[in-house]
Amino acid sequence: MTTDLTVWDVLDRQLRTETVLNWNPNGPIVLAIDSEKGGVGKSGLAGGLIAVMAANGRRVLGVDLDPRATLTEELGAEDGEYSVNDLLFEEREADPDELPELSGLAAQALRPAGDAWGGNVQVLAAERALANRETDNTTPDLEHRLRISLEGVAELFDLVVVDLPPRAGGKLVGAGLLAATHVLFPGTLNADGLIGVRDALRTHKFMARTNPNKLRKVGVLRNIVEPKTKLAKHYDDLFAEEFAGEVLDMAVPKRVIRQEARGACVPITAAAEKPDAKDLINGYTHVLNTVGRTA
Repeated sequence: MTTDLTVWDVLDRQLRTETVLNWNPNGPIVLAIDSEKGGVGKSGLAGGLIAVMAANGRRVLGVDLDPRATLTEELGAEDGEYSVNDLLFEEREADPDELPELSGLAAQALRPAGDAWGGNVQVLAAERALANRETDNTTPDLEHRLRISLEGVAELFDLVVVDLPPRAGGKLVGAGLLAATHVLFPGTLNADGLIGVRDALRTHKFMARTNPNKLRKVGVLRNIVEPKTKLAKHYDDLFAEEFAGEVLDMAVPKRVIRQEARGACVPITAAAEKPDAKDLINGYTHVLNTVGRTA
C-alpha cells in the first residue's frame, strides 16, 4: 500500500492508533533488507522486525550478510562454530566427493540468539572473513549457495530476515537477493537515503530476472524519521516523486531508545511499556503486516 501523504502525516495517524501483528502468509517468507548506502538503519530495522515477531511467539531466523556483523552482535550470537562465510565458501582443492550436501546445510550453521531474545530466534552469523567472498572467484555458484543451503531450513521459521551489506551490488548482495522471496528498501530522508534506495531498486531489477523465488518488492520505507525540517521535507518530496507508487504508507520514527536497546543487545520489545519503544514497535508491526500481505 502506498501513499501521497507526507511522512509526518503518516506518522501522526500511525502513532494515534495501536496495531497488532496479523501474520498468516502462505509459505515461508525470506525478507531482504536492502539499501546501497550505509547509515539508513538496515540492521536496526532487521533487529526491530525480528524482535516484534519473536515477542509474538513466532520463530525467526536472522541472516547477517554484512562482514561488520552488526546484526549478529545485536542478537547476541557472536559465539559459534560456523558462520554464513562457511556456507558461501568452498576450498579450491576440496574433493567434491567429500563435501557435504549443500541443500539444507544452513541447519548446521544456526546459532541461538542471546538469552534476552528468548528461544524463538536463530541466527546465521557474520564474521570479518565474510568480506573475502566479494573477491572470491573460485567458489562454485557462490551467489546461489545461501539460497540452496536454506532449502528445507527456511520452512522451519515464520520469517527469515536477511540483512544485506551497504554496498553497490556485489556477491554478498547477490547471494541475499537470490535467497530472498521479498525485499524491502529502507531510506532516511537525506541524500544517502535517496541514493541508497535508488541504487538498490536498480540492482533488484537485475536480480529479479534470475531469482527462482520470484522476488517481490514490499516497497520503500521511510526509516529513522526525524522531526520535520525544510531539508527533510525536500527529501520526502523527492521520495514521493522518484519512487512514485512504491513509498509505503507507514514509517519508522527516530527514537533514542532504539540505539540504547542495540547497545545493550536486547530486543526493543523488552522496553515495550515505554512510550518511545511503543512508537517503534508500532512501526515495525505495520511493516510486518504489509510484508505478510504481499505473500
